Amino acid sequence: MSPTTAPEVFLQLAEKLSYVSEEGFLQHLMKSLADILGVDHAVVEHVDRQLGIVTTLAVWSQRDFIEKVTYPLAGTSSQHVTKHARYFVSACACQQFPDDKRLSALGVEGYLGITITAPDGKFLGVIALMHSSPLVLPRYTDEVLSIASALAGAELARQLTETQTQEQLLCDKWALQRIGQRNEALISTINEQRRFQNAVVSVATAVSAENGDAFLHQLTAHTAEALSAEVGFIALLDKQDFDFAHTLTLYVNGQPQKNFAYYLPGVPCDKVMVEQECIVHEGAAVMLPAETNGALSWVNGYVGRRLDNSHGQPMGLIGVMFKKPLADNVDIVRNVLQIFAARAASELERQQDEDRIRQLAFCDPGTQLPNRAAFMSYLERTCSDKQTSALALLLLDLNHFKEINDTAGHDLGDLVLKDVAKSFTASLKQGEYLARLGGDEFVVVCPGGGANSALETAQRLCDSIALPLIVDQHSFELSVGIGLSLYPQHAATPLELLKYADIAMYQAKRQKLAVCVFEPWMSRVVAEQLHIAKRLAVAIADKKLTLHFQPQVDLHNGQLIGAEALCRWHDDELGNVAPGRFIAIAEERGMIVALGNWVIEEACRQLGQWQQQGQMMPGQLAINIAAQQFEQDDLVTHLLDSCVQFNIKPSQLSLEITESSIMANPEKAIAMTEVLKSKGLGLSIDDFGTGYSSLAYLKRFSADKIKIDISFVRDMLNSENDRVIVATIIAMTNTLGLETIAEGIEHQDQAEALLSMGCTLAQGYYFDRPLTADMFAQRWLN
Repeated sequence: MSPTTAPEVFLQLAEKLSYVSEEGFLQHLMKSLADILGVDHAVVEHVDRQLGIVTTLAVWSQRDFIEKVTYPLAGTSSQHVTKHARYFVSACACQQFPDDKRLSALGVEGYLGITITAPDGKFLGVIALMHSSPLVLPRYTDEVLSIASALAGAELARQLTETQTQEQLLCDKWALQRIGQRNEALISTINEQRRFQNAVVSVATAVSAENGDAFLHQLTAHTAEALSAEVGFIALLDKQDFDFAHTLTLYVNGQPQKNFAYYLPGVPCDKVMVEQECIVHEGAAVMLPAETNGALSWVNGYVGRRLDNSHGQPMGLIGVMFKKPLADNVDIVRNVLQIFAARAASELERQQDEDRIRQLAFCDPGTQLPNRAAFMSYLERTCSDKQTSALALLLLDLNHFKEINDTAGHDLGDLVLKDVAKSFTASLKQGEYLARLGGDEFVVVCPGGGANSALETAQRLCDSIALPLIVDQHSFELSVGIGLSLYPQHAATPLELLKYADIAMYQAKRQKLAVCVFEPWMSRVVAEQLHIAKRLAVAIADKKLTLHFQPQVDLHNGQLIGAEALCRWHDDELGNVAPGRFIAIAEERGMIVALGNWVIEEACRQLGQWQQQGQMMPGQLAINIAAQQFEQDDLVTHLLDSCVQFNIKPSQLSLEITESSIMANPEKAIAMTEVLKSKGLGLSIDDFGTGYSSLAYLKRFSADKIKIDISFVRDMLNSENDRVIVATIIAMTNTLGLETIAEGIEHQDQAEALLSMGCTLAQGYYFDRPLTADMFAQRWLN
């Protein structure tokens, strides 16, 4: 069975090479690479760039060794490898290198080549993997080739040194006198290369972890052991301040030590970061960071190698330290560190990429809080933890935040959310978890808490944004609606817990409460509303709604001066659904624009039909325009198109827009009302007195009428406050040259009181209830 993981590969490679003699080392290395990586051909070549000649040293091809050859370098795949250090062609290699006769002879499709260097970094040759079909390699290929290249480089360097020594012995006239010296140098070189190979294989096979912190720890410990070093470490540069680094792994005499941060300037590690490598032969202890607190005062030798990312930027370093002074020749230490520095840097970069991906996947970029995915993962872990006996979930939604985005812009809105997140965070106790779900929704988990402690947390959250928030010289008054659910009292699963908190939050906002604790009846209400919403969507699509018309009269004589179109819905299953109920659901579920557009079309159609029948309605037909509908860019176009379609004039319509709708974005509302007015449409400000419009804005709106809200009219005879409010509205409207119309008139004394205050227009049950089109025409148009 082929190995499937990097540790298995390294172990198999070590086993294949452990009993190989020097003479057959390269041959067996190529055979092992072909077997492990599943390729048809593997070759190691010596490249003489000065002479432009390539000599194959070992070629494993289709389960057999083939004879060595020498060929020109120019125009070959090996020439590309020498220029690029690594060269990969997944398919059509022969077509890419038509002059490379070796590829044609072997029928090569896929090709991967890497360079071989001596332990001192000198270029020696190429290792190439070739395949008769498109080349697809395991993910650990580069790691295996890196080690194979180091082993081949050491062996080839040994062979070249031996060859050069023999040539010098033959040519040197003093060979007989100096043969002892030369043989001794040769034996020393061979032993050095063998020690290097053993060290590389030892570390590669001892490291069992594929990645992660375990890999870095094992790599540090086994590298130090293979090099007979008392200390091994990997350190990472601080991301914010490059004058500081902190150890990721630290081993002394084979034992892990506590990591620490340290100041770089003046210590050997600083030289590593600048020059890529630092070697201190003796007395390194006095140069070590002060943060070691003398714990390494016995250190003499130091060798460090910089870790660079794939862009060549420094990330940190890997190093070893020795109790004894270093010998003059530390090539083995340097070369082993060089090999495994590349692997350590690759792992660190992979971890950093993983961190960035995790940051993108689990962190909200605007507030730096955990996002919905991170929150759900946390909630699932917490609920499944056997030690979790109870927890509370708080779902928060900022009130009227959309108005901030609409009036101040989304950029400023994002800054507001960022400051809100900071305020919420500062209000929480240790152990409480805050995340942003999206938009203006946040969530808090209170582990181990019941309803009382969760309500205390909710109050702190409310208090944290009670004062006006100053952002970019703008002041914002904020409030929040909070839904609270309990585990396991209300729900047994994370999704149910969040669902019930959402239901409670919905009730809090509907009832204008700061906090609402979930109760079972709320689920039934939401289920009913969802059922109504589904049937309403069908009713809108199938145009199964109707319009009723309530007359508007002149209080002086009771004559008809207009009417208001009011939507009604009778459902086969639900019966008559109250307008207050289904219109609210349409707004909440995003159906209000479609509903409003139908009302415009049906009102225009009915007016056109009355005209065709010779039943002319005096004044204007008032149509209610919802806030979301008022924000639509195509509102004017839809109104005018409907007028043309049903052959009526825009001046026959009056649009009723609530005070709160136009004040959501006053400047935009002013521009919109001017456009509507220029097209001949009438405009009324509905429910006046319930919003917060100022007189300055009111003067700028192109309105014809002010409609006094029913809540003031109903109680004005019994409440002095309401009477004063009604009188003030009428006086102000008259001053501005506008008309006042009062709604909700149910008694004669209300009508008389309004007329005495200066209000001349009204509607209400005292005059007539909303009527079907036919009944309205029969009573008021004939």
